[in-house]
Amino acid sequence: MAVVFLLSACIFEYTENEDNEEELNKIKNVILQIFDEYTMFDVDGIMEYFSNDFLNDGVDYFEERNLWYDRLGKEVEILSFASIQLLGDFAVVSFTIDWDGIVYSVPIDGMFTDLVYLKKFSNTWKIYGNQQQYPSEYSIAMDTYPDGASIYLNGLKLDYTTPYTIQDLSAGNYVIGVYLKGFNEIWEELYVNRDTTIIYYLEEPTYPTPEIFIDSPQNGDVIYEDQFFLSGYINEFLGDYAILNINGNEQTVSVDEFGDFHEYITVYDVVNELFLRATNSFGNTGISEDLTVYWSAEDPTLQIELTWNTDNTDVDLHVWDPFGNYCFYGDVYGIPDGQLQIMDDDGYGPEIFLQQPVSSGTWHVKAHFYEGYSEINPTTAMIEIILSNTSYFYGPYEFTGDGDDEGAWWDIGEFVVE
Repeated sequence: MAVVFLLSACIFEYTENEDNEEELNKIKNVILQIFDEYTMFDVDGIMEYFSNDFLNDGVDYFEERNLWYDRLGKEVEILSFASIQLLGDFAVVSFTIDWDGIVYSVPIDGMFTDLVYLKKFSNTWKIYGNQQQYPSEYSIAMDTYPDGASIYLNGLKLDYTTPYTIQDLSAGNYVIGVYLKGFNEIWEELYVNRDTTIIYYLEEPTYPTPEIFIDSPQNGDVIYEDQFFLSGYINEFLGDYAILNINGNEQTVSVDEFGDFHEYITVYDVVNELFLRATNSFGNTGISEDLTVYWSAEDPTLQIELTWNTDNTDVDLHVWDPFGNYCFYGDVYGIPDGQLQIMDDDGYGPEIFLQQPVSSGTWHVKAHFYEGYSEINPTTAMIEIILSNTSYFYGPYEFTGDGDDEGAWWDIGEFVVE
């Protein structure tokens, strides 16, 4: 079985206690250094990180050396570490790798399973292999009540739901998990040396359950770049990460000591349905509300339109962009990528400012009654700000003078484009 994940999820790192952070970094460094040596075409340097007693599915140290010679010449990048299991002086590693343009999840996809098992020798970690004399293939048959739960292997979300059988597994330690929306997620460490069947009876959350509130984005938001800012907070939760699900793909989101989260999230689809989940120390899994964020590949547009209700009058639109650039009748191109269009200079308007793409930041808009004021027939004005097909209305505003009079200016204030 070869399953290729275009979006691999980094869910967690398994450790026996928090003091193992130094060991985790040492283990990561072994994998990273191997591929650093690889990029320099140094097979001898690669093998410095292997134990002389290396054995993995019948491949020994010398055969492994030949394997790395055969691998030379490909572009490679380690994308993330999905999980690291520490078992005394032994470790089991899962990671995602971009190998010549294809992303593989190790060991699920069967690539680089020779790098999964490590052993510590005199405080130095070495690639040790699974110590199997012959390749072994086992399976884990997984089912849940109710069924339809997502399946995880070594922290990676598979493209399958229960019931499902994970096949072609070598003997060794795995962390498996299941999650069905509305129920508590379940994680279990499992040593596989035979075909195994597991059935989980899923439970609904009880008190206390994490409460997740998303402040940004808002449901229905349209974004014009390939990322959005995710922020909010979680009550009844002391963990350090939550799991963000976007269109079925998952990634971790860091949560600070106060329960707050805030980071930029990259999107790949036009329609992005998302929710967050987090599990507390009681094993209760809370979820946020469902949100949908739309990604538009088109540049956003900004239109500011001034109109008024009297003839033989001259009202002018004045616009300042976030960088202090100024656009008005005396400089209709005063703002980069923008233009002021004066459609009617002797009554009613409109005067329209347009910009595309839109500059992010704080804008300022004013209207000025240049001439034609009449106390008998006072003039009122309206301003409509249209940002990518969403309208915001200001006014009506009644002027009390023109020219240099104090009542000739209408300051509608500032607005922010994110």
